[in-house]
Formats: sequence, C-alpha cells, structure tokens
Amino acid sequence: MFRKVNGINVISLLLGLFPAFHLPTMQLMLVIVLIGLVASFRRLDYSAFSELLIWRNLCFAQFYLIFFINSCAYPVWDSPRMNYRAADLESWSLGFLCLIVLGLWLNEQSPKLVKCALILGLPIGLIVSFSVASFIYFSSMQGSRIQIFTPNPLGPPMWFLVLTMTSFVWFFEMSRWHKLLRILLFFMAGMMVVYASARLVSAAWIICSLALLIWMYLNTVAEYRSRFLWAVGFIVAIFASSIWLSGALAQSELVSRILNSVQFEWTYENFRGQFIRLKIWSGAWSIIVDHPIFGVGKANEHIALNQAIGWERWYKAHQTYLSYLIAGGVFTLLSGLIMQSSVLAFIGLKNRAVFFPAFLGLGVVITLNTFTDSIFQMGSNVQFFMVATLIFLRTTEDL
Repeated sequence: MFRKVNGINVISLLLGLFPAFHLPTMQLMLVIVLIGLVASFRRLDYSAFSELLIWRNLCFAQFYLIFFINSCAYPVWDSPRMNYRAADLESWSLGFLCLIVLGLWLNEQSPKLVKCALILGLPIGLIVSFSVASFIYFSSMQGSRIQIFTPNPLGPPMWFLVLTMTSFVWFFEMSRWHKLLRILLFFMAGMMVVYASARLVSAAWIICSLALLIWMYLNTVAEYRSRFLWAVGFIVAIFASSIWLSGALAQSELVSRILNSVQFEWTYENFRGQFIRLKIWSGAWSIIVDHPIFGVGKANEHIALNQAIGWERWYKAHQTYLSYLIAGGVFTLLSGLIMQSSVLAFIGLKNRAVFFPAFLGLGVVITLNTFTDSIFQMGSNVQFFMVATLIFLRTTEDL
C-alpha cells in the first residue's frame, strides 16, 4: 500500500513540474511506473493485458500505430536532416510501449488514491514550475520571452493552464485552503502567459475562466450565488489588472505584441505581414491540395513547407490539423481526432458535474492551441497528453 501511494504521489508532483522541466519529468515518470510494475509483476497475467482493451487506451494506441506506419512508409526527401525518420520511429514506438506500461500500472492503482495524490501533489508541482519561471523571467536570464527548460516558449504557459484547469476537479469537495490554492494557481497561469508572450494562450485563459465561472455558478447553492458573483468579480478584476500591470511594468513582449496586433492599418497585405502564420498556412494548404489523400509523410513536413513558401526557415505548419493532413492526409487527420476524442469521457452524463474542469484543460485549452501550433507533431507532447488524460480518467472509475 505504501509503495502504491508513494508512486502515484510522485507521479502527481511530476505532472505539475512538466511545464518547466519537460522531458526529464516524463523520463522520471517512466522509471517510477516501471519500478511499480516490477514490484507487482507476479500479479500480471493474461487478464491484466485484456483489461487494457478499452476505448481510451485504443484512442492512443491507434495514433501511435498510424504514425509509426507513416514514418516507415514515406521515404525522407533529400535533406540535411535525414535523422527525422529515425527520431520519429523511436518516438512513436516508445510512446506505444509507454501506453502499455502506464495502462498496466494504472490498473493496479486505486482510483481513490489517485484522486488524493492529484489533489495534493499536482498543485505543489505547479507552484515549483511557476517559481522557477518567475525567477528566470524577472532575472532576465532568457530575455523578455522565456521558455524555461523546454524547446518552445509556447509550451510552458499552455501546459500550465491545462494542468491548472484539471486541478479544479473535485473543487467543491475541497477544504477552503485547497480552493484558495486553485484560485492562486489560476492567477499563476495568467502570469505564465505574460512570461512567454503567448497571445493565443491568453485567449484560452480568458475563455476558460468564463467557462469555469459558469460551471462554479451552476454548482453553487442557490442562496449563495449572488455572493459568489460579487466575490468572483472582485477577484477577476484584481487578477486581470495585476497580470496586465506586471507585464507592462516589466516591459513584457506580450503587451507590445497585443498592441502591435491592433495598431496597424487593417489591409490584407498588412494582415499577412503582421500574422506570419497566415503565409505558413497558405503554403501548408497548397501542399494539402497537391497531396489530399495520403500527404507527404510527417518527416517531410518541414522540407515541403520550405519548398512551398520559399523560405530557408525550418517551419512546421503551426496548425495541428494542417500538419496531420500534410503527414498522411485524411488518415492521419482522422487518427488525430480519435486520439483527442478520449477527453470526451470527462463530460459524459456520469462525470460532467465533477470533471468538467478536466475537459476544459485537456479538451478546450489543447484544442484552441492546436489551431495555431502543431502541438502533436512532438512525441513528448503526445505522451504527456496521454499520461495526464489517462491518470485523470482513472479517477472517474471511483464515481
């Protein structure tokens, strides 16, 4: 029992550390899960593997298999980066193996213990991530737009917001201090947006705050709803003004990027010049039109975009669904949509009252960001999305 609680507690803590430390946290999770499986090896039999054949696991399994086949089937075009195929094959095969290992390990965990671990451990990890990000930002170690220890500055604020939203699950069962901590985490998520100058994530933060408030209002006892609205209005006003003011005082790049977005002549050419993604999307769409059914292979996305746009920059399509279509046409697009559909379980009739915040984080925030970035072209993002989704879905079995 002690070993199980310890393992899931550490996993919950590492979930919160992912926005700052990225891949090392995933590697530590895998080590902990493998240790737990070795400890319970004698209990593993045919039935343990047959229990893995459920919809949420199959959603991820088919994605890994489709993209593994894609990496095998498409020859890599002439490029100085011929190692892309080998990297993709390693990523998708390792992801599939991690899915099996995680599924076996989660089936050994009590949903109640997983729930307790997430309530306690996840916020601690998020606070550590925010503290590290704050130190790096205010010390100007990485300039005005930080990426902490991750490969992309847009990753930390997005994943921090995703996990912050999921931390509101079981909100009405929590003590007053735990509720206050979740509210502070939401403020931290807004600050993380400022640190990375992430315009789209700031829009997701606003949308999710409104959806979360509506959910809270509907689940509040009727006689306290007016008091709730006053309190929320006051808190939101303070948080929003504090986040904006801190960004302005620190000369945040986010403030200048937002101002530049609205203070220019709104002609088509200026619009394309201001929002460089429009030119990338235009080039991506031309590739899709030329290869609508089977695409050109995931490993060739950057090369094809270079040829279509005429740039020497190493770009992805900056839109997940365009990247799917470039990689393998309608087949990889359908595979990606099936994978993301796993989060719909959070809003099933039995779960929606409690798990709606998890749907906001793992469903809405992720989907909003897929429209402006090729999130799931990185194997580490797919793996973390899988881990977070499956861990929270495990707790739904306690209802």
